[in-house]
Amino acid sequence: MTLPLALADLGLIDEYAFHVQPVLAGHGPTLLAGLRERIQLELVGRHEFRSGPVAQRYRPTRVTA
Repeated sequence: MTLPLALADLGLIDEYAFHVQPVLAGHGPTLLAGLRERIQLELVGRHEFRSGPVAQRYRPTRVTA
């Protein structure tokens, strides 16, 4: 198990930042492969660059019973 996967499984990540490049690779590693449960995320920030990439910030949503 990798450190990022262990932290995500324990709910210890406060914010996720994704930087998306406009390129299709067709293969490669899966982000956080092996996660025990799905983590619902809420978009909290987004920035589009003129050159094409998009930066997105997400926070895990808290489920209330």
